[in-house]
Amino acid sequence: MVSVINAGLHRRNRMENLIQEQVTGLLGKYGWMFLAGAAVLLFRQTIENAVDGFMIFLGNDYNEDDVVEIDGKPGRIVRVGIWKTVFFTYDVREGKVVGGSKLVISNSKLKDLKIEKPLSSLDLTKYKDK
Repeated sequence: MVSVINAGLHRRNRMENLIQEQVTGLLGKYGWMFLAGAAVLLFRQTIENAVDGFMIFLGNDYNEDDVVEIDGKPGRIVRVGIWKTVFFTYDVREGKVVGGSKLVISNSKLKDLKIEKPLSSLDLTKYKDK
C-alpha cells in the first residue's frame, strides 16, 4: 500500500515538474509579449486618450484664439493641449456679453460635442448664375 502511494506521489511530482518546465520555457521565450499585452489592456484608456490628444494637438482644425460655437453657445479656444482643451464660453443676451465661463474638456470627449467654427464673411456674388 505504501509503495502504491509513493508511486502516485512520484508520478505527480514528475507531472508538476514537467508543467513547470513548460510554463517557464514559454514565459522565458514569450514573456515580453505577455507583459506588453497586459500593459496594453491595463492602459488602453490612457493610450486612447493620448492618441486623441495628439490628433487634436497636431491637427490644424482648431487653434488657440479661434472663435467657435460649442453646442450652439459662442466661445473661444484658449488652449489646445495633449490631454485637454480649454474654452471660454460667453453668455450673450440682447447682443451683449453678460457673462461667461471656463470650460475644460478632455480631448477624448470633444467628439461628443458639436463644435462649429464660423467662417468669415464670404463674397458669394461671384457664384451667381450668369
